[in-house]
Amino acid sequence: MNYYFLLYFSLLISLLGIVGWLVSEAKYEGRHSKLINRITFVFPFFALYAWFRLNLDFGVVLVFLTFGSLLIWLLAKYLAIPRASKESRSFFIIILAITIFRSFLYEPFQIPSSSMFPGLKIGDFLLVEKFTYGLRNPVNQKTFIPTGKPKRGDVVIFVPEHTKCSSDFDIANPKGSYSSDREKNQRMYYWSILSENCTSQGVKYIKRVIAEPGDEVIYRNKEFIINGIKLDQKILDKRDQEELIEEINEGKEYIVRKLSRKPENGSWNVPEGYYFLAGDNRDNSLDSRRWGLVPQEEITGKASLIWMHWECFSCLPSLSRNGLIK
Repeated sequence: MNYYFLLYFSLLISLLGIVGWLVSEAKYEGRHSKLINRITFVFPFFALYAWFRLNLDFGVVLVFLTFGSLLIWLLAKYLAIPRASKESRSFFIIILAITIFRSFLYEPFQIPSSSMFPGLKIGDFLLVEKFTYGLRNPVNQKTFIPTGKPKRGDVVIFVPEHTKCSSDFDIANPKGSYSSDREKNQRMYYWSILSENCTSQGVKYIKRVIAEPGDEVIYRNKEFIINGIKLDQKILDKRDQEELIEEINEGKEYIVRKLSRKPENGSWNVPEGYYFLAGDNRDNSLDSRRWGLVPQEEITGKASLIWMHWECFSCLPSLSRNGLIK
């Protein structure tokens, strides 16, 4: 299916529906408004469906809806159409509140994979703090008011470079972050494979901050060593195929999972403006060990709490996992 055609066609029909609604309210006292709404009602949903299939930023949708509803309200007021003015004003206020809340305060995020198991599971719905690291333009996601920096142990939402078709290897693997040409070539090999599924906007991931700018990271025998100091670990449960371990990083305690697989060792130097991120499900996570470092500008928020668990479409939502994220 051509989703761009579906998007543009649905937007066009929706726009014509709005024009028809205004004409009906202005000239025919709203006699045709219900019919117009019934005909065009489904097309905004088609447009949203196409937007998500194209992996476009929903924040842009909210911005356009906000300005669009404002324009309709002002136009209805200028043309002296009382009912249209009242309805469009109410819609504008609601959309404006949603846009402000999602762009600058909190946004929802659903866990897409098991890379953060056992702390976060597939089907967990999270609230992500948008203000912790800076206020961003909801259209281009550029920070205009910095408010803080990620810290070791934080669980963050970000867009890794390899998921964006406009990116390249050197952004995620800046000079100096690797110690040899052999190591660079190995990372380029992984990058070429992982970046085959890139999109125009990239894909949002969730991982934990392991190291900050200026840190030296060594991963050896399934343990992280930061600036020469091994992260504290305590075995909580040990079975034939897995271990659950409590790990402490900068005073933050969380549980990681290790499987009985051969470890892949490596070392990284984290330059200014970059972070090293990893999943808690250490042997089942694609993270900075494979696709490189993450620029701070790509970290869009901090995951703060679980507000619902909904594992499958046929399952009932549950509140049993609600709580703050460690």
